Formats: sequence, C-alpha cells, structure tokens
Amino acid sequence: MVADDYRDFGAKILDPIAEKIPLNPMGISFLSLITAITAGYSFYIVEETLANKEWLLIGSGMVFLTAVLDALDGIVARKRNLSSKRGDLVDHTLDRVADILIIGGIAFGAVVDVEIGFAAIIGVLMLSYMGTQAQAVGAGREYAGLLGRADRLIVLMLVPIIHYFDQEQNYMELMCYAFAIICTLSAMYRFQRIWIELK
Repeated sequence: MVADDYRDFGAKILDPIAEKIPLNPMGISFLSLITAITAGYSFYIVEETLANKEWLLIGSGMVFLTAVLDALDGIVARKRNLSSKRGDLVDHTLDRVADILIIGGIAFGAVVDVEIGFAAIIGVLMLSYMGTQAQAVGAGREYAGLLGRADRLIVLMLVPIIHYFDQEQNYMELMCYAFAIICTLSAMYRFQRIWIELK
C-alpha cells in the first residue's frame, strides 16, 4: 500500500517510455514474465556460502525490470486505448505467476529454508487473492494493508542488495518471514474490510 501512494509519480516517469516502446501491453506483460523467471532463477542458484553472491544483484536487477514492465503494460494500454477485460485477466494472472517464480526461486534456493519460503508464497498469494476477490464480489479493488505488490517488489529489490553487502544476518530469510507474517495479517485485514463493505 505504501508504494501505491506513488503510483502517479511513477507513471509520469514511465510516460516517455510508454510513448516510444514498440511492444503492445500483452507483449510487455510476457516480457515481464521472462524477467521474473530470470529473477527467480538468479535467486535459486545463489549458494548457501554466497560464493556466487553476484546472483543476488542480478536477481535484484531482474525484479526491478519486472516492476517497471508491470507498471508499463497498464500505462501503454491506457495511452493506446487497448484496455480490456482479457488484458486485465492476463495481467493479474502473470502477476501471480511472477510472484510464485520469484519467491519460489528464493524458497527452493540454498539461502532460505524451503518451509519459510513456502510460507512466504502462501502469505503473498492470500493477500493478492483478497485484493482481487473484493473486486469479484463487487466491493471494488482492495489495496489496504501492508506489503502490497508494489511494496513487495521494492523489498525484493532492496533486500538482496543488503544481503550482498552484509552477511551478518540472513536478510533473505528475514524477508520471507516478513512476507509470511505481514502478508497473512494484511490478507485478514482486507477480508475484514470487504466483509464490512458487503453489508
């Protein structure tokens, strides 16, 4: 929710790119899927000893590109009057696939215990589900709570960089704990808000 407050600011920065990019929104969405796959793979192959810790930076960079492309597809769709329900379906579906790929790469990798990684995935998916389910039942899209998608992408960019420079703590694991706990609590908070809205 925090990063969503700067959505308009981000859109202004990306406007010039949206004007010139030759890809259509669907092409941009699928390109973001490729960067998400690359991010997940980068995190997956990081060794427990961090002997190849440069992959943390590569993964962070790929998350950044995923975030930019994820924002860009919607901007391009609006600018070119290409917004559609099918496009929205593809966008939301690929967002969830990207979440699974990126955090799944961390979960299956050597830096984080797989149980904690999977708990993070469950928390993230439940939070996202509550956001779209609100829209499905007529309560409008729900963005309340902490660690919405934009926030998570920022965290997924910054934490690997911190972990690269400081191995005193396992920051990647702490991040997964935060996703598991905070996203689950935020999902419950969204559910409560939707429940009240449906009265």
